[in-house]
Amino acid sequence: MVSSHRSRRSSSAVHAGQVFLRRTLTLLALFCLGATAQAQAAIHAVAAESSYGSMIETIGGDHVEVVSLLDSPDVNPHAFRADPQIARQLQDADLVVLNGLGFDGWMEPLLESTQSDKRQVIRASEAGSHLVMADQNPHLFYSPRIMLATASRVASALETLDPQHAADYRANLDAFKQTLAPVYSAVQDLIADHPNLSVTATVPVYSYMIALLGYANRYHDIQFASMDNHQPSARQVATFTQALEQRSVDLLIYNQQVHNRLTESQVATAKQAGIPTVGVSAIPLHGEDYAAWQVRQLDAIHAALDKADAKRG
Repeated sequence: MVSSHRSRRSSSAVHAGQVFLRRTLTLLALFCLGATAQAQAAIHAVAAESSYGSMIETIGGDHVEVVSLLDSPDVNPHAFRADPQIARQLQDADLVVLNGLGFDGWMEPLLESTQSDKRQVIRASEAGSHLVMADQNPHLFYSPRIMLATASRVASALETLDPQHAADYRANLDAFKQTLAPVYSAVQDLIADHPNLSVTATVPVYSYMIALLGYANRYHDIQFASMDNHQPSARQVATFTQALEQRSVDLLIYNQQVHNRLTESQVATAKQAGIPTVGVSAIPLHGEDYAAWQVRQLDAIHAALDKADAKRG
């Protein structure tokens, strides 16, 4: 009797264990199916530069997978060369965001060679066309207003691609707007402490932000002549060098991504003359938030100007 009772109890335990195992496996399978469906539902976005990639990540949230093709300040965007892997990424992309105005001109032939009916392409130069400088300066990412105009188009594109999460994209667009508040705050602080400055740059990478600060941007011709690794004239170089030696400007901005003798000479001349020099980049540090990148560079300018004032005082 005891043996029979134990046998029934053992059989019952085995049956219960089998039921529990089947339920566990079923739940696990459902979880895996859900995870797979979620992964398949993700929107694939490609940003030509990480400044736009950061913005897409903020608006897309967990619903979007983002690849930034240029995501290191060690790379000169004007000298970048695409490869077949980038073409494959563009072919599979649901959304592509680029700067335009020739800044990432290597993207255009790639987009033409990877035609896709479903893919949406957004150019910041088109989204913020009414805000582009008259000289067609291509460094649009230094204008928070152009970035916001581009962000609005990104949110609309994501809503079209994924209507189920439209409310999330609208909410995230509002969140992106809020991230720009510290940028404007840093701008206002800089204007308050250092108003009406005369500045120049080795290349016109920072022109949109200089305009937002209300500073006079001097020696424009040599900046554009130096862009894209072009060689400015001897007269332009001499005029610029003399201006630095005579401290005709209050600040020199240089592009950290451009490495050549002329840039190094200009920075050295400015430092020797006691002019504050600050390096900026066209690309945020890998993984760095767009707004944080902007604020960090504005703070660096503020600190350099404060230091120069302290020395003169």
